[in-house]
Amino acid sequence: MIGGANHTTQSLAEIIGASERNNRRDEIGSAMLFHEGEAAQVIEGARADLDRLMSRLWKDPRHHNIRVLDDRPVMQRRMREAARLCALSAQQAADILRGRRLSDLSSAGLEKLLSCEHVRMAA
Repeated sequence: MIGGANHTTQSLAEIIGASERNNRRDEIGSAMLFHEGEAAQVIEGARADLDRLMSRLWKDPRHHNIRVLDDRPVMQRRMREAARLCALSAQQAADILRGRRLSDLSSAGLEKLLSCEHVRMAA
């Protein structure tokens, strides 16, 4: 998860661009969704690469309130893009979240949400 309070020197687009380059280099797949001040992310890759990524995120002051909801091996990767940025329309948010925040969803619910084709790519 990325916190939004300390993005003064870099724009979100610059951070996502750097994340995409780093994830491509490390063969990490990622899907991220921002909604009402919260961010949820699913990442997949080799254990050593994911451990290095998480170590960088925990040390980076731009990221706060990081919560790992699930940490398990996967048999087949589903996150193919280095940095997929997703968005919910107002109607999708109403239909899917039903007034809940991203932090109210289970890890399985977030994974399902971030891997669904109906969640559109952010423009």
